[in-house]
Amino acid sequence: MTDFVTLPDGRRLAFEEYGTREGTPVFSFHGGLSSRLDAAPAHRAATRLGIRLIAPDRPGIGRSTYLADRRLIDWPNDVAALADTLGIEEFSVMGWSCGGPYAAACSARLVDRVRRVAMLSSAVPIDVFGTTRGLTFDDRVLLFLVHRAPAIAALLMRVMIADASPLRLYHEVLRSFPAVDRAVIKEMGPPAQAVAFVAESMRQGTDGCVQDFRIFGDPWGFALEHIGAPVDIWEGTEDRTGPPDYRDFLVRHIPDARLFVVPGEGHISLLAHHAEEILAPLARIDPPR
Repeated sequence: MTDFVTLPDGRRLAFEEYGTREGTPVFSFHGGLSSRLDAAPAHRAATRLGIRLIAPDRPGIGRSTYLADRRLIDWPNDVAALADTLGIEEFSVMGWSCGGPYAAACSARLVDRVRRVAMLSSAVPIDVFGTTRGLTFDDRVLLFLVHRAPAIAALLMRVMIADASPLRLYHEVLRSFPAVDRAVIKEMGPPAQAVAFVAESMRQGTDGCVQDFRIFGDPWGFALEHIGAPVDIWEGTEDRTGPPDYRDFLVRHIPDARLFVVPGEGHISLLAHHAEEILAPLARIDPPR
């Protein structure tokens, strides 16, 4: 069930909880063109591990209030306010895809509160990395448009996602991913259920997602070297959303980083098939062998 907190500036932040309410707190940050619902595949693993997995929508996405001119480095303030409201002092963070930078930002800015970080198929600071080569064609097009022609970017998002029927969106999502990811999506249920995490991103329209994509391409506002907690970097060998150089780049620049490359896994299947291994270190629990 979706819950809400009211932030100090009056905005509402929507979040979903998975796992167990009394468990070790871990915040999960969703991918691009996604929402709080994309953490659902980790629910069973979080329950088994005794983890309270808290997945908020970013501003303007899902049910969270839009915030004009927001930046990546504004996110830790929202997370800190959410944690304060829930009575949580220390916690770990996990970010998938475009959510990876948000997990990194929390560690860099909330040094005394973030214990561990997991970055799954994570984006990198493109200005420092130096090129968008290796990203998917769709991502490169949207990155160009959100900066040069945001109205056209919004139109594309509306046609592709916001106004699409569940069946059309389902086929569009399947088109975008390799076989291992398509198999996971098909296991999620009928089309409307399987792509709910994507459709929910544009519940309020396209403004939040256009802004989220702009932030994806903008400078992060801090150096990777400032990340203050141990970081686990997870990638699947079948993931084609970013080049393999991304994971090597993150390992080189993050002071305390471990890399896990999982054979045969893609962008979506990684969490669906390996949630227990990914989550266990975030709660300082050894996964079952």
